[in-house]
Amino acid sequence: MDAMTYLRERVALFAGVSDENLASLAQTSELLTFSAGQTILFKGATVDGLHVVASGKVGIVIKVPNKPAAQVAELGAGEVFGEMSIVEMGTAAATVKCLADDTMVLVIPQESFRRVLQEDEAFAVRVNELIASRRAAAPAPVTR
Repeated sequence: MDAMTYLRERVALFAGVSDENLASLAQTSELLTFSAGQTILFKGATVDGLHVVASGKVGIVIKVPNKPAAQVAELGAGEVFGEMSIVEMGTAAATVKCLADDTMVLVIPQESFRRVLQEDEAFAVRVNELIASRRAAAPAPVTR
């Protein structure tokens, strides 16, 4: 299956995005393969693009003060990460690790992703809803 078809048929975030925009995203994307245990994205790193899990699984790992790092979420095929850092022009808020061998991640450059956000209001709303839901589900920081 090609990248455009995958985005249209398997990634809910891209539902309703025009074929023209999907084609542009697919053409600029890069498919990367990771092994279990490999770090895909480090907390604090600049996020180079929207990451779409094409196959396999990734874990979202955070470190809170005075506690060991812990996996707080697992993402599988069709799910995305990195959107918050791109939209808010920040750095990665968590580390993302590969959980299964031969996990494939489609990376859409942030310039292409931002262009579609600007052109497609419904897509921008879905992305902002995803960010809001992730903030609501995030573990509260430990204070002393």
